[in-house]
Order: sequence, then C-alpha cells, then structure tokens
Amino acid sequence: MVSCPFSIALCCNGTMLPGLHATLRSLVKNLSKRDLVTLTVFFEDISDEELETLKGTIADAGGVGACHFQTADTSAFKDLNTLHGQSAVYLRLLLPKLLTDASKILYLDSDLIINTDACAIFAHELGNVPLAAIDAGTVEWCLDHKFLKSVGLTNQDRSFNSGVLVFNAALWRNEGLVEKSLEMARIHGEALTSHDQSVLNALFSRNFYKLPPQYNLQIAPTDKLLPDTESIYHFVGSPKPWDPRGAFFHRNWKIWHEVIKQTRFRWGDFLAQHGGAYVKRAWSLRRSYVRTWLRR
Repeated sequence: MVSCPFSIALCCNGTMLPGLHATLRSLVKNLSKRDLVTLTVFFEDISDEELETLKGTIADAGGVGACHFQTADTSAFKDLNTLHGQSAVYLRLLLPKLLTDASKILYLDSDLIINTDACAIFAHELGNVPLAAIDAGTVEWCLDHKFLKSVGLTNQDRSFNSGVLVFNAALWRNEGLVEKSLEMARIHGEALTSHDQSVLNALFSRNFYKLPPQYNLQIAPTDKLLPDTESIYHFVGSPKPWDPRGAFFHRNWKIWHEVIKQTRFRWGDFLAQHGGAYVKRAWSLRRSYVRTWLRR
C-alpha cells in the first residue's frame, strides 16, 4: 500500500451511497495536496459496479494519490446498539489498527459537504491527546447524557460530535486505545444511544483537542438556510436530504443536491440495488418525519 502524508478514511454501507458520493466529490475537489492523500473507504453492502461508480466520482473530482476500498468486518459489533440496523458506524473505532502506516487519520462521516481544504486539518498538532473533534457543548445537553453521567462524567464536562475526527493513530496503537474502546462498547452494549460517539465521549470527554467549529457545522433538517462558506457541513439527524421527500423536509437540501448532480450517482441504479433498504430506512424514520413536519 502506498503511504501518503495525509490519511483520510470513511466508513459506509450501501444505503448511504447518496451521501457518500456527495461527500467524496466535495472532499476531493477541495484538496490542496490531493497527490499526497491516501483515501480509504471501508464499506459493506456495496456492489462491484457501485464501487466503480464511486471511483469515477473521485476521479472526476481530480483524484487522490492513493485510493483504497476495503470490505468492512463488523462482526465485533454484532451485540451493540445499531444505527437503523447498521453496525458500520462503529468501524471508526478500529481505524488506528486498520491503517497501520498512518500516524494521524482524518475520519469523515458520509453525510458531509466539504467546502474547505481537508489537508489543512492535519496542520493541527495533537501532541499527547488521543483525538481532535469539534466541541459540541456540555454533557448536560447530549442525547446520551444519562449514559455519560453513568460512567463518571458530569453535566459540565465537554462533549463532541464524531462526524469529523482526527485520530492520533500512533498514540492509539501505543496505548491500546482501540482495545479500550471496544471493551467500553462491549460492556455497555445497548446503552450506547449515540453509538461510537457515546464510546468516544465516555473515554475522551476530558482529553480531546478542540478543532475550529467550521470543520463540523451541524445542520438539522429544520435549520435555516445556510450561506456557502468554507466549512464542512454535516447533515445531522433525520431525514437526510436524500431520504424520501428530502427536498421538502430538509431546508438545506439544495446544498447536497448541487453536489450530487456533479457525481456519477444515479437514482435508478441505487434503487434497483437498495430500494428495499431505502424504504425500510424511511419507515424507521417515521417519527423523525413527523417531528420535522411539526417544526417547519
């Protein structure tokens, strides 16, 4: 495997392809040193034809120095609380052991629009801190505050969102932090309301490097329209812009749509492969649709 100074990783399953294509397009297009980037996508339930389409989206955006697609082994997470039935969300906990050549890894969710140079994030020196993230406020206001307080945190401790992370990968390997994270996940299993984010906050709430907030601007479905800025937009909550009727329910649908139409993603191909899962996901989000409707 070719080793490049900038290691960027994503983890995704087939139902998130509409988000992944847009994330990859916006990421690669804005890289200042794309020839020095190693991009690794860990995936499940994505066909060979769909992988070729993803590679085309990356190439059309300018390409990177090295690009790898690896099948995801989620067997270690089979007993954990899943996100809409998917375990791939926990894969980021394994990245420091999966990408052994990297001393620092930028992890990105697959529901982002990246309007800034991701290479610049690597300039932040982590020292002896395990990871970097965007401060998301105090534990008191977290969705999983009950769990976090049960493991010793207080209302005033800080929290972070795990959609954009920088792993101090060398430190994780040296101090066995992958194993500690997996042990935390196994012990608490169904109590992990926010999945991997619950684990990471439980372990590192008091010891994370705070990235500038523009690297993870969180957008909920009912948030006001945002201007086009040099930031990373993160579509948090549900429905996502690409979920059924997203153009109606998500006020910032246009931000995603302007990017996805520049990719090789095609709805017909996607629905032929994942239509059943797409509908099943929409049904699982029915309460989110109602809440979004009431808040419009």
